Formats: sequence, structure tokens, C-alpha cells
Amino acid sequence: MERVFEKPIMFDGEKENVVLIYSDYIIGDITKEIADSAIERINNGLFAPSDFELIINVKSVFEYELELDIDSHIMFGVKNESGTSYETIDFKDAETAKNAERLIKGNFENLGLTRKEEQMTRISAAVSPLIVTGIVAVVGGLLTWMAYELEDYESPRTRIVKWYVALVVKISKTVGYLPFLIVTAIITIFCLYWMCKRMINPPYKIFATK
Repeated sequence: MERVFEKPIMFDGEKENVVLIYSDYIIGDITKEIADSAIERINNGLFAPSDFELIINVKSVFEYELELDIDSHIMFGVKNESGTSYETIDFKDAETAKNAERLIKGNFENLGLTRKEEQMTRISAAVSPLIVTGIVAVVGGLLTWMAYELEDYESPRTRIVKWYVALVVKISKTVGYLPFLIVTAIITIFCLYWMCKRMINPPYKIFATK
């Protein structure tokens, strides 16, 4: 059977790892040595997909997406025995991810995927930072409240089991709840700035689907 990718393509990944695209597979988070070995095994008919933790059979991909010049990864929707799942292949940076998509888009179009590149609406551009802002506000608020309540708290236990509780208690008794409040406020403001920036100039998004 004809391979989707006749020649091996290798990109820089995270933490000095690489991403290998060859035959019917995309393999992420592997070293250069393992990638070279995988190429050899594919050529010799000895390749076993189960040997890899992060591997995508490109013939099972029904969609993929990335935000241009922002995402350093490509997210793939994959059909499998249990239904569908989403796998993220991480590259070194956003430019590498963009170059990777540019090189592989034709192969996926041959598999029946229709590719679109369009600017996101202001509302859709605001969704991700709004979710992050909400999580930061809720978690930061809970930590601030906990630190406030623990300022004068004396535990009847001689030993606190949870290390993170011990850390919160120690910080609360040393400097109070204000550090939690300040850090939460700073991160929340940064997230709101991020959201406003994306809404003013929404990024372009590539989306391919069958």
C-alpha cells in the first residue's frame, strides 16, 4: 500500500526532541536517535506503533487545527477503537509548527481533508483567555481566602499531611494573605490584557476537516 509520506520529514520539537513524519505516522516527543531508528524499522518492515507513546496514524486523522504565529503545536483529531481523541504534537516554536503544517497540508488534502485559513472573530479569539482568566480568578481567590483564614490558625495536629497545605499555612503565618491577593491580581490583569489584545487583533486560524 502506498505511503502517505514517501520521504521522512523531521522537525525540531520541545526540549531538544524531534517530530518525525514518515510513512503513515506522525511521532512526537522522541530523540533524534529514536527517530532514525524508527525510519530504519519502517523501511525494513519492522515498525511497531505500540513502541511509541505519542504517535498518530495520519489515515485516522479527521481534523487538525492551529493558530498561526501563536501555537507551537498542532492539535489532531483522531478516530480510534474507542471513538475519537485529540492528540497534540509539540514543536520547538510557532514558526516551526507553521512550517510543518505548510509541508504536510497537501498530504492531508489528498486524504480528503478540506483546509481553511481564516481570521478568528473577536468573540472566538476571546474564549481561551477568558477561560484562563476565570480559572486564575477562582483558584487565586480560593488560595487568598484560605491564606486569610489560616493566618491565626493553630492546627491541633503535630504534623500536616499535605505538603501544599503546610506551604500555604507557612506563607500565611509569615507574610499573610496579601502575596496571594497581589499575585492573583497581577495574573488576572495580564490575562485580561491578553484577551483584549486578541480581540483587537484576532489571530488567523488554520482548520482542516473531513
